[in-house]
Amino acid sequence: MNRRNALEFLAGFLAFSASNCVANSEFKNKFKKGIKIGYLPICDHLLIIAKDIFISDTHEIVGIKFASWADLSEALRAGAIDGAFLLAPLGLMLKASGVDIKVVMAAHKNGSAIIANQNINSISELDGKNVGIPSRFSSHYFILDKLINKHGIKVNLIDMAPTEMPFALLTGRLDAYIVAEPFGQLAVKYGAKNLIFSKDIEPNHICCLLNFTSELIRSSIAKELIAAFKSAAKFANSSPSEAAVSGAKILGQELNIIDDTIQKGIISYNDLSVSKSQLEELKQFLIRVNLASNELKKLDISSYLESVI
Repeated sequence: MNRRNALEFLAGFLAFSASNCVANSEFKNKFKKGIKIGYLPICDHLLIIAKDIFISDTHEIVGIKFASWADLSEALRAGAIDGAFLLAPLGLMLKASGVDIKVVMAAHKNGSAIIANQNINSISELDGKNVGIPSRFSSHYFILDKLINKHGIKVNLIDMAPTEMPFALLTGRLDAYIVAEPFGQLAVKYGAKNLIFSKDIEPNHICCLLNFTSELIRSSIAKELIAAFKSAAKFANSSPSEAAVSGAKILGQELNIIDDTIQKGIISYNDLSVSKSQLEELKQFLIRVNLASNELKKLDISSYLESVI
């Protein structure tokens, strides 16, 4: 190889090396660590749209969709996800069982209704009727319990998957039910009625809460993540129709029902704070209805609540 060829070879080699360095640098800049947040495809978890709002050079929110509360809870217990939208009573039970999680904010406030067939016109007419709930460890059971105790009536509780409730009501297996949207307004669309909204039973009540693992809370990215979820809430409040469009794509639910749920004020993304007294009331409810474990009875609520809002 003569000197000219050697110089040409060296120049080519340096150019190749430089292009590789640029490519590798761009690859590293594009690679982001995924923060896995579990959710169910319900309006309660609309704030998962934060994944499209969150901007970071190093991290990204990855929404992990689950089909059931049981699967979501176990994923959080096993450390397979970094956080989750979870029913408040379930979160309390997980924390009490030793899962290292904390509540960082409410996913929303209010959000449900007692859905009844057309033959029921008042709360008192629920007496002795079959009423569906999604789980004994749900805020829906807590809200329903408040209602029936206030009116001095008794109902036959039926545990049922939310997806089955609209059909069960419309075919007579249930007389009424309370569950997360859009499964309430879906039945209304086909002839059922909103007997009473949960906000009119317990104003500004909590339901689903955003839980982070303690490891994620201690990370340098935690404040930015929480800010993204708060921004998603502001977006839902200021631009409900646009938020419904984004939510429908992620949740896989009917756009018009999600939009209707927000526009009617059935669900609120305004105040996402969670108080110790709200969680303590839920804890006492679980104890009263004999659902609390010994660990939950001893749980210090302060150890579960992260003061970030």
